[in-house]
Amino acid sequence: MNKLVACKACNKEIAKGVKKCPSCGKDQRNFFRRHKILSFIGACVIIGVIGSAASGGGSDTASTEPSKQETKSESVHKTGETFKTNGGKAEANLVKVEQADTVGNQYGNKKVSDGGTFVAIQYTIKNVSKKPIGAFSLPSATLEDQEGTSYDSDIDASSYYAVAKDIDNSKFMSDLNPNILVTNTMVFEISKDAYAKGKWFVVIDGEKVQVK
Repeated sequence: MNKLVACKACNKEIAKGVKKCPSCGKDQRNFFRRHKILSFIGACVIIGVIGSAASGGGSDTASTEPSKQETKSESVHKTGETFKTNGGKAEANLVKVEQADTVGNQYGNKKVSDGGTFVAIQYTIKNVSKKPIGAFSLPSATLEDQEGTSYDSDIDASSYYAVAKDIDNSKFMSDLNPNILVTNTMVFEISKDAYAKGKWFVVIDGEKVQVK
């Protein structure tokens, strides 16, 4: 037989465990039993806070990992050295770098601006994967100084240079099929005084090749 307890509202004796008082209708359950969902959410929050506090010691170690990686010296390649690019799908090689005041031939040429110099490069890209590499995914090259300032190529000068060197197998709007190697040319116009100072790099798909 159930024990009798007093109603929380009217104090009349009611059976223990009933949800509502038969006399006044007062809900006899406590807050947690009446609001199970809120109680569950609250419990999860508390567990999460405790877990976060407990793992706080390890978070400092994890946060220092990126800084350790950032302190690693990046590899710098040399002219004539083959290296992987495009996530390992291609191989690149900066085969030639030369400085000039004029690029092209007697049929078409371009002269450098006052105080400037042309830095002309030839580099190869070979698809070493088993699938074609899209034209817009092929690695391109930029010129960069030791401060990290990047320089884009001069399109006209690059075209004249390619014609003068008789290099016409680069891919412009075509995919590069497996095991095919192409030679690209680029010409950069920069300050002659600036080029005479410090180190300079050609950057191909994030890989640096020191040219000076």
